[in-house]
Amino acid sequence: VVACGSRVERRLGLASAERRSPGAAAAEHHRDESRGGDCLEVFVKTFDPAKPVALEDLATIFRQTQRSPTSFNIQPWKAVVVTSTDAKAKLTAAMAQGNQPKVESAPVSVVFAADLDPAQLLTDATPDFIKAALPIFLGQCSTPEAWAFKQTSFAAMTFMLSCSAAGIQTCPMEGFDSIAAVCDAVGLDQDRYSVPVVISCGYALGDRPAKLSPRRDFADQISLDDAATPFPA
Repeated sequence: VVACGSRVERRLGLASAERRSPGAAAAEHHRDESRGGDCLEVFVKTFDPAKPVALEDLATIFRQTQRSPTSFNIQPWKAVVVTSTDAKAKLTAAMAQGNQPKVESAPVSVVFAADLDPAQLLTDATPDFIKAALPIFLGQCSTPEAWAFKQTSFAAMTFMLSCSAAGIQTCPMEGFDSIAAVCDAVGLDQDRYSVPVVISCGYALGDRPAKLSPRRDFADQISLDDAATPFPA
């Protein structure tokens, strides 16, 4: 459940809607009237290997990614940034066949890992109510992995939006040879971590597609107040 609205900035006497947020910047960056209004960048399938992504740009993007929301601000995720030839070869071999060319061509791929043991992230300074509530929240999901994947997905989406705002294209992938193979490729402890997504990023090779990929009918997918009432398009 996501609550949204304009926060009143009491100290400044301004509504947050009057301030420029990172999300608003990303949305404005993707305004494309010739393609039907606001849209997210088309995900790239082939990257230009001759155009690297600067590590300082990635550092800025990851600082923004660290601001993504998580339950109780526990932040149960880890990102492994793959750039070297050897590391790319290992990760490529761990991907499903159809995704291997994307990792091969991309200057950067990021393995987003979900922490399956978030209790290890709690400290003596963690409030007691969080320590008591965490097992309850984990129990609301089918498995600890499902809970951790949900938290990590916020970070992965924030990363993609931040990349897009910086003019860097992305390609999210969940097709692996196996999650274990991905963990082995980047040195993740399989008892502690699982991998919901790998995101390659860089700059597209050639022109972007002429049209956006299709989406489900708006009225069928978005409802107002209850599931049976379509949201007015």
